[in-house]
Amino acid sequence: MRLLGRWTVVIPIGMLLIATGCSGSGASTSSSAPAVASSPAAAAGGVDVTLEQWAITPSATTVAAGSVTFTVTNAGTIPHEFVVLQTDTPAGKFPITSFEGESQRFDEDTAGTNVGETGDMDAAATATLTIDLAPGHYAFVCNLPAHYGQGMHTDFTVT
Repeated sequence: MRLLGRWTVVIPIGMLLIATGCSGSGASTSSSAPAVASSPAAAAGGVDVTLEQWAITPSATTVAAGSVTFTVTNAGTIPHEFVVLQTDTPAGKFPITSFEGESQRFDEDTAGTNVGETGDMDAAATATLTIDLAPGHYAFVCNLPAHYGQGMHTDFTVT
């Protein structure tokens, strides 16, 4: 009878430990999206940005106003650029026409205020760009011919 009592106690404890372990895993998975926005890099004034065909992926989508250092890596196989525009327009809503004599680009001068850019970056290149950002909405874009139209843009917020 005592043995049965021990097993009765041990099994619920084991089940409790397993449930606690599962609960911890579920909590980190469900909170992963907010953790990206408040990542240590973002809190320290830095954001890692990856460029590739056909996406711009920042490590954070929201940062506090002030000096922000972007570490930009071209993980693609062709040249890309990283342009930061302060604008009220959503990043995917700029009309594609031409810019600086090249077709399949949007006009950066009418889309917003260019507050900084890396210029063209070869594949596998990394560049850093530090910008003093005021609160508001920004668009990260690659405006090389046809790149923006392929989806190389994302929204960014400064609070």
